[in-house]
Amino acid sequence: MSLSLSPSLSAPAVSPTPNSVVLPVLTRPSVAVAVQNPLPLSVAVSPAASKADAIRTEAARSVAEWRSAREAVPAAAPAEDPSLRLDALFDGSFPTSREVLDRASSRGVPDSVLAHALADSRTPTDAASRLSALGVLGSKETALASRNEPEFRFLLTRLWRKTSSSIPAPFAVDTSFRVPALKVEKDGIVYLVHGVAHGKYGAPRRGAVLSTVRRALAAGHAVYSEENLPAYYGYKAGLETLDHAAASGAPARIVVAAPSFTRASLLLKRAIDWAVAPGSALAALAWAIASPATVFAWLLLPLAGVLSWVILSGGLPLMAWRRRILAEGARGEGLEDIADQYADEAEHFFVTKPDLEVLRGLELPQPLGATDDALSVRSRAIADAVAGDAAGTGAGTVHVVVGHLHAHEVAARLASGPRTPVPGSQIS
Repeated sequence: MSLSLSPSLSAPAVSPTPNSVVLPVLTRPSVAVAVQNPLPLSVAVSPAASKADAIRTEAARSVAEWRSAREAVPAAAPAEDPSLRLDALFDGSFPTSREVLDRASSRGVPDSVLAHALADSRTPTDAASRLSALGVLGSKETALASRNEPEFRFLLTRLWRKTSSSIPAPFAVDTSFRVPALKVEKDGIVYLVHGVAHGKYGAPRRGAVLSTVRRALAAGHAVYSEENLPAYYGYKAGLETLDHAAASGAPARIVVAAPSFTRASLLLKRAIDWAVAPGSALAALAWAIASPATVFAWLLLPLAGVLSWVILSGGLPLMAWRRRILAEGARGEGLEDIADQYADEAEHFFVTKPDLEVLRGLELPQPLGATDDALSVRSRAIADAVAGDAAGTGAGTVHVVVGHLHAHEVAARLASGPRTPVPGSQIS
């Protein structure tokens, strides 16, 4: 159906279609003619004219609402480039982790975002770029990070220490053994990485280590130990990784545990260890009690006691004391993050029963923490050798006994496989 308007209206004939509405456009002359010659009532109230009025009214209402909304909500200010602001404050040095966290707080960046940025980074340069993208590092600070990586690692480690608890740990800690372990599942094999705190003297918590090894073997599990730990603690069970040569570029080898010892010689070694400490202290005490008038016995007693304490503790308290000295020296130089890191290491690294959950926050996450220093290289060599041998023997559950500073990197390497190391040095 079509509707034709009067010739006095300056508009074409309108043929309504389902998806279009054509509005008539009025001019001044046509209005005058229309007044002089009124349209018939049937034409003046035509459906097309009513539809046009409704559309005009709706459009006017929409425009009014839009203008009202624009007046109620002020236009957003252009985003500020955080790098420019931070570059203006750059004094030629790194910010402290406390300052970075303050920047993050001011920008509304939660700790979990910072932690994920570090956990996902492959290198310190990568970490610097991610932190810069979050607006907590300036471009000049990012450039300084690539030139001074060792110092920048302290900043990254302290940031990780303060934010790591905000995201889930990659590995569960199995506390069912006397020496707790990080649990890793890979290619159908369950790895339990036990971190022991061996020192330079004696064998601290020897009973706990021997209990863990015996229980694993009794369950029919495979046991691999870091080089020298079987002889150190006095057991000849399972296999041993010869990983020291890996620091020079050689691959680690798998051998029978304590290859240069027999079971009898290991028992003799353990007896001698006990005779020296605490045996010497007990002997001096017995002498002093038997001959209280003997001055030499009383002089020998404290010396024997100190010797026993050093050996039974593995010398760990002395190592912690040296770390505290380093911490005080760094604090005196105004190096806040370095001082805090050394103080935390003194408290948590050099202890006879390390806490694997605490250690997670004191060491950079993998792969960011992978470096080419001897400790890190050996960690990767241990993991690669164990994984290869376990896969070849068809082991289902594997226990890996290592020094606690190897534990997290060994676990990460077992979970992810080989990774190219980056230049740098471990903080510790």
